[in-house]
Amino acid sequence: GNQFLANIRETNAIIHVVRCFADDNVVHVSGSVDPLRDIEVIDTELALADLAAVEKALARYKKPAAAGDKDAKKLVAVLEKCFNQLNQAKALRELVKQGEISAEDLILLKQFCLITLKPVLYAANVSDNGFDANNNEFLKAVQNHAANEGSEVVALCASIEAEIADLDDADKTEFLQSMGLEEPGLDRLIRA
Repeated sequence: GNQFLANIRETNAIIHVVRCFADDNVVHVSGSVDPLRDIEVIDTELALADLAAVEKALARYKKPAAAGDKDAKKLVAVLEKCFNQLNQAKALRELVKQGEISAEDLILLKQFCLITLKPVLYAANVSDNGFDANNNEFLKAVQNHAANEGSEVVALCASIEAEIADLDDADKTEFLQSMGLEEPGLDRLIRA
């Protein structure tokens, strides 16, 4: 709800955890695994939240802009660009990537803590044998999506991470080596 969105607004980046494995024993809320659909649902929700914030800001600053306030005019121009993008359920970071929002514009927008301006890192939750994108169509799809938007993907397996958390350091190293991994996924996620 609103508290969740308020917490996200205060962050510098977003880590989007995406399910990239099929398992009949783990039910998916939508009935099937489709990481791109899941990403789109969350992106749409975040764009709608930003759209509401931009609409509120436009309502506040349009009158001073019309009265000749130069700062308000600049802000309204940027907010209108944002409104048009968000109204199509598209992230504002795309406008930054395309050069349509400048560094100066970002300074003007900072006060609104717009979620879709934040960089995104995808944490792909894979099965214990799903780390290779050549053998995991879900992971490959997320990697392609992330590459198109200039984001990174870190593949990790939540069940392996849970097992690692319960081991002492010596056993962790041995366990990771037996899985063909050099370090825990949490370490890779933190570094990314």
